[in-house]
Amino acid sequence: MSGKFDVIIAGAGPTGSTAARILAGKGFKVALIDKSEFPRKKLCGGLLTYKTTEVLNKIFDCDVDCLKKNGIINFESPEYSINYRDHNIRDAQSTIPFRFIDRVDFDYFLLKKAANAGAHIFTGEKISHCNYLDAEIKTASNHIFKGKYLIGADGVHSTIRNSVPYDKTKWRTDMAATIEIIFDEKDYPRKVTKPELYIGHLRAGYIWVFPANGKVVTGIGALKRCTKDFKKTYMDFLRNQGITNPESLPMHGYPLPYGNFMENPCFGRTLLAGDAAGLVEPLFGEGIFYALQTGRYAAESIVRGLTENKPAEQFYIERLNKYIFPELRYSNYLRWTLFYSQPLLKHMSFKVMFKSMPRILADMVHGIRSYRFLMKKEWD
Repeated sequence: MSGKFDVIIAGAGPTGSTAARILAGKGFKVALIDKSEFPRKKLCGGLLTYKTTEVLNKIFDCDVDCLKKNGIINFESPEYSINYRDHNIRDAQSTIPFRFIDRVDFDYFLLKKAANAGAHIFTGEKISHCNYLDAEIKTASNHIFKGKYLIGADGVHSTIRNSVPYDKTKWRTDMAATIEIIFDEKDYPRKVTKPELYIGHLRAGYIWVFPANGKVVTGIGALKRCTKDFKKTYMDFLRNQGITNPESLPMHGYPLPYGNFMENPCFGRTLLAGDAAGLVEPLFGEGIFYALQTGRYAAESIVRGLTENKPAEQFYIERLNKYIFPELRYSNYLRWTLFYSQPLLKHMSFKVMFKSMPRILADMVHGIRSYRFLMKKEWD
């Protein structure tokens, strides 16, 4: 199990499996390590936007029809609903459906794709020590992995990130808290046929109600430093939906990067990607696409670095600066514009925005348009 590899990847979620698939497919010796055994539970709203399905097709050679055939997509709808507290702002349609997956099936599917490409998979191995300068890790079972490069793709609680010198204050300041409760469809008081967002209950966050195959996924997420009575807000919302005694239901919480993305996630021969680097869109909290795309960028940068005998970080940062950071920055600007305006304009600020151009805004979420002034977006 121990040994030398071209690249070590910590974390076998979408970020790590993407990087492993690319690197192994190019003939590099890759170790993909995760503390969990797969399939494993992963909390997530499970939204796939258009840009997400496009990058999945590019990397894993699996388009929307392929995802449906493999049982990965469990629901889709072009319709969506935006609400400000009890006010319905807009029921509208997107030009492209919003699609939903269960992360248990999705993550396992991608992991198997990475394994089929030739990546060496080590699950059930918790990383206990990381030497980020030498791209070396040690697991709790005393196995040592050495690489030419190390990718930290081990999520919001990243062991790899905690081994590097990063700004811990900024990270904590811009962290969100979330709670999720999943209902059987028959137990929810009404039929949910489209994704629903509820704004206005929180200063910097929102509540969601998403449809799934035989399920209804509900949740709340908000920036910690701007939140009071977080759980109570969620419980009150569910009671208003018709749920009796929601406090008695099984609920799960998890942290979410919410504007604390690292503008330089490179530390010598160690690159951070996905949630481990806070690379999550700060308005709606979309993470799956950014996990896939930054895992791809990290892997392709390492391929180029090893091939050209140049530092991989220069290629990684270049692509992040060109394609990812502008979306995250302008999404963050839009978030604060909307959230700061709501105490003054109440639901009217959202009504003007969402009612006047619903399809264009849906295109923004899908990645057809940029968060930067809603201009047409070109991805690579």
